[in-house]
Amino acid sequence: MFIKSAANDTLQGRAIQSINIRWAINKNFKNWIGTETIGIPVCKKKYAPFDFRKRVSEDGRVHVEVVRMYGCACHSHLREHVIKRYGTRKGWYPFGLWSIKKAQIIARKLTESLNASASSELGGEESSSSSSDFEDNTFAWKRLCHNGRCAWKMKHKYDDVYEEIQERDETE
Repeated sequence: MFIKSAANDTLQGRAIQSINIRWAINKNFKNWIGTETIGIPVCKKKYAPFDFRKRVSEDGRVHVEVVRMYGCACHSHLREHVIKRYGTRKGWYPFGLWSIKKAQIIARKLTESLNASASSELGGEESSSSSSDFEDNTFAWKRLCHNGRCAWKMKHKYDDVYEEIQERDETE
C-alpha cells in the first residue's frame, strides 16, 4: 500500500509522487487515488561507475581489470542490454561522465604496485602494503575512482558508452 511521501521537499520525493499519481490514473481502479504504488521494487544497491576485478595469473602476477557498470552489480547487465539495443535513454544520468581511460590508468598503477610488492615479498623484503591488503579490503577496491578521480570535468569529453559497448562486442 502506498502512503504519501513525507519527502515532497526533495526532487526524488516529488518525482516518485508524480509517477504514483500517473500510474493511478492509468490503472482506472475504484478508490485507487491515495493508495498508489509502483508495481516493481526500487533497487537499494549502491552504484559504482566501475568494477575493478583482480585476476592472478599462473605465474603469480596480478592484473586488475576495469569493467564499466551501468547500474548496481545486480542490475548492470540488464541496463547494458537495453543500451546495446536502443542506446541510452533520455533522462538517464550520463554513464560517460566517468572516463574508462582514467579508470584503466588507476588500475594499471595498482597492478604495478601489487606486482612490485609481491615481488619484493618474494625477495624477502618487508613491504608496507601487501597484496593481501587489497584482496581482503573490498572498501579499497570500491574507492579507486572515488571522489571524482575518474570523472570528466567537461561535458564534451564524456565517453560514448553506446559506441564503447558496440566496439567491445565487435572484438569479442
